[in-house]
Amino acid sequence: MSTFADRRDTRRIIVGPEFGISFTLKGHAYQEVRITNLSTGGCFALVGMRDARLFERGAVLEGLVLLHPELPKQPIIAAVSYVLGGRLVGDPLEMVGIGIQFLGMDDDAQASLEAWITAAVASQQN
Repeated sequence: MSTFADRRDTRRIIVGPEFGISFTLKGHAYQEVRITNLSTGGCFALVGMRDARLFERGAVLEGLVLLHPELPKQPIIAAVSYVLGGRLVGDPLEMVGIGIQFLGMDDDAQASLEAWITAAVASQQN
């Protein structure tokens, strides 16, 4: 069972293949990493199995940028909140899921992301 601190505190929007992120982790640059959902508090990304060892819980993702024309472009400080897959020897998954929590964001970027999420929620309800 997850603890209260592990639970999501914001609503996530499922996003399509045109959404991605870029960031730096432990000196490694990652470009156009696919995300599957997004909220004002974080996102869920997919990375290749060969890189899974770098994505430990708590690892800081520097200079994270949301790669979609409708989303803010200011860099975000973020951290890995959980890793799904990639831990078992012989794991058949080629991709590993990474839960990412946004830790620091410019106020304008936060407001812009909140407005986008609100509009996305409204459009999904119609």
